[in-house]
Amino acid sequence: MSSTLAADAPANDLQFMKDMMKFKRTDPEIAQAVLQKLENHKWYLTQEVVPFALFGSRLSDKEKQDIAAKLHATEKPDSFRRGKLCSLRYSQDDSG
Repeated sequence: MSSTLAADAPANDLQFMKDMMKFKRTDPEIAQAVLQKLENHKWYLTQEVVPFALFGSRLSDKEKQDIAAKLHATEKPDSFRRGKLCSLRYSQDDSG
């Protein structure tokens, strides 16, 4: 699992997860262990980073159009929290 572009990382990880789901037919025990480990690496897949996928090379134009349409249809908040992305993410999780 690697990506030279941050915009491609989520698509790469998603494809790897799909591949592991298929691999479950071959070796369920190994595939499940890998999928459990991958759960620890999904922390960065937040709504704040979804728009970066629009700049990646891994998604088709159709997939990018679908993402853009959903983002455009999403209600905009009245205000935005400021700060580093990681600190915002953890403070939201800590508040319960």
